[in-house]
Amino acid sequence: MHATLARRGARSGFTLVELLVVIAIIGVLIALLLPAVQQAREAARRGQCLNNMKQLALAMHNFHDTNNTFPKNAYGPNAGVTWDGWHLFSANYKLLPFIEQNSLYDQFNLSGTWNDNRTGPMNVRLQAFLCPSALEAPSSSTIDWGGPGSNYAWSSGSTPNTAHACTRNGCNGMLTTKDETKMAEVTDGLSNTIFCSEILSGDGVANSPKYPYDILYTGDDSPYNSIANKDFPTQAEIDGIGSSVNSSPSGERSNNGTLWAWYSHGQSIFNTATPPNWKYPSSGGNCCPGGAHDWGKGFIGARSLHPGGVNVAMGDGSVRFVPETVNLLTWQRMGNARDGQVYELP
Repeated sequence: MHATLARRGARSGFTLVELLVVIAIIGVLIALLLPAVQQAREAARRGQCLNNMKQLALAMHNFHDTNNTFPKNAYGPNAGVTWDGWHLFSANYKLLPFIEQNSLYDQFNLSGTWNDNRTGPMNVRLQAFLCPSALEAPSSSTIDWGGPGSNYAWSSGSTPNTAHACTRNGCNGMLTTKDETKMAEVTDGLSNTIFCSEILSGDGVANSPKYPYDILYTGDDSPYNSIANKDFPTQAEIDGIGSSVNSSPSGERSNNGTLWAWYSHGQSIFNTATPPNWKYPSSGGNCCPGGAHDWGKGFIGARSLHPGGVNVAMGDGSVRFVPETVNLLTWQRMGNARDGQVYELP
């Protein structure tokens, strides 16, 4: 009897093999659980991103209610003050009072120097302009013209024209650089026209281009000038330019997506010439859409780190997720506010 009890007592613990089996099972369960946790976290981040865009679109509508127009995307200095031609504030500067940032708005000084504004109010980090899924932008201590981050951009439409060419005739989107736009001028309908989408910040490392973050350059605008219909570049045309600039760029910029209050493409404005999360890098012709001056043409498209697509806000303030597999012409027509063709996602 005592021997039997002793044998039972000796079997009360785990053997090494049993312990290893339990550890293996726990490891498998963790491996199965982690993707679900990551998906849940990304779903929460995507939801926060959509909410950020919703608030920005509503701020635009409140601005329109007050001023009877949407803002343009370039505001320069007061009379008698000289800044370089690319030293301009974006529409986001005008939105500050409508996102409860009145005191920051008052710190911008159109009678002061550009650098005082750039190192002062422009360098303030605002969650309203940051996607929680995006990587942190390179700061001004990391790269010239770095900043606090800018992951949301207003749509200039489907042409490859960038900021200084973005008059109402040069760009067909809801916002242009040179002209203010009224709701009534969005003739395709606010609910059918893209207002805002996402952009990524550059990696902040000069002379080391990294897809999908940085912007590459062809060195001249001729590839973009050769596009037959600037309002609707074809898949073959954009892929030809994309492949060429990807294989032999003349240069690159890594400070895009850094300054929400700067007017240029890749900072506060984008175009729908290329599909979301395009397989080729964002690109420009003459220096330098996206990261510096904005004289040339370029494909400065919507990009995000959300798996499978980008978030967008439409002109009526509604928000949605658009898959990166969207038909190119559908995407371009959604960016074009006045082409007379209403295209909606299925």
